[in-house]
Amino acid sequence: MISLKQFMDWVTVSNKTSNKDFPEVRRRLLLAYLAVMTTILSVSATSLYIFFANSMRQQLDRELTTLVQAAAPSLKIVKEEGIEDLSGELAWQELFSRKIQSLEWFGVNGQTLAKEGDFFSKEPFDKELLLSSLSDNSFFFQEEKNIRSVTIPVYADETEGKTLELKGYIRANESTRELNSTLNKLRVGLWVGGAIAIFMISISSVYLTHQAFKPTLQSFQKLKRFAADASHELGNPLTKISFVTEILLDHPEQLQRASGQKKLQIVSNATEQMRSMLDDLLFLARTDGNSSFTYSKKSDIRIDQLLQKLAESLIAVSRKKKIDFQCDLDRPLVVKGDPSQLNRLFSNLLTNAFKYTESGGQVNFSLQESKQNAVISVQDTGIGIAAEHLSYIFQRFWRDERVRKQKVEGSGLGLAIAKTIVQKHQGKITVESEVGLGTCFCVYLPLVQTKA
Repeated sequence: MISLKQFMDWVTVSNKTSNKDFPEVRRRLLLAYLAVMTTILSVSATSLYIFFANSMRQQLDRELTTLVQAAAPSLKIVKEEGIEDLSGELAWQELFSRKIQSLEWFGVNGQTLAKEGDFFSKEPFDKELLLSSLSDNSFFFQEEKNIRSVTIPVYADETEGKTLELKGYIRANESTRELNSTLNKLRVGLWVGGAIAIFMISISSVYLTHQAFKPTLQSFQKLKRFAADASHELGNPLTKISFVTEILLDHPEQLQRASGQKKLQIVSNATEQMRSMLDDLLFLARTDGNSSFTYSKKSDIRIDQLLQKLAESLIAVSRKKKIDFQCDLDRPLVVKGDPSQLNRLFSNLLTNAFKYTESGGQVNFSLQESKQNAVISVQDTGIGIAAEHLSYIFQRFWRDERVRKQKVEGSGLGLAIAKTIVQKHQGKITVESEVGLGTCFCVYLPLVQTKA
């Protein structure tokens, strides 16, 4: 249970909160969303680029490996007969059709024996480096500015399988210009695609953020209006309490007089008014905070008996105000619900009927059965409600300006509570009214069973 001080502090903070806070929140949310999406796109694009680049480089290495392995038997021909005799012997020359590959033959000591092709590595042949990097039947890869190369040692069986003798080396080269050009295009494509994606995401984010904040902003506006109304309604009893307390503190001798007792009665009435309002606010807060809220005492209720007891308690009020109170409740109907809350519902409706009906008027309280519903109506001949105000009467703290000017006691929560209770009982409430002629509220509650 919240204290009055906590509630008033909350009202003060709510009233100070400005709509200017929401653009800043939207901006931060938008920037955070864009940062997350940019990070995701960057990581995805980088991963795609690395995967594609590695795949192309692996393909290039396979091509070089195929070329150098196919050229291995040619080392003997080059050493014995020269490169001129290769044209009729080697089918692998088709690999030079794209003119981006080349071969180099080296002797055992690393001397160049022959070259074939257009692209050659500018790196000098380093036998020591090669031997330190190679194991048997392995490949030594090198890369410089626009050339990728692979070198292998070539062995020959000179002792009928007993030992292998090193005969020399072959190096295959391939230009990486096409590869680099393709990767550059891929990078440009990813940058342009990423920029377009971020631009489209930015536009959609602005729209989606605006749409997402609409309900929040509407709720905030309702909260501000609720806080302002609560502050206004609590201000009147608080002013009375403060005023009377100051007088009694300044003149404590008045406590012994009749006027002092009247002042204490004012404080008591104002305190009761605030207690009632806070109870109403707590009830609404509980039901708002739990959409599946159900009453712990929900059971089968003879609604006619509940209404008759309530009507009996109001007979004295009708006599005091000289209002003709007519009841038609003799129908044994059963509904399911919470007796205390149903009693609160119809008490609120009847209290309003008596409050806004002048002496000599009439209030009719009736119970009917219609289409598996118990229909309870409260009709009065009071001041009525203007047609343009009917859509507002169930809003919290809403009160007709005529009522406010006449300073009729009330908080503007009674009908809001009534509607909430009806909804929690799976029913509905309707209203018809005309200024100067009166108002009629009808409550429809589902029947459990009908007794003859």
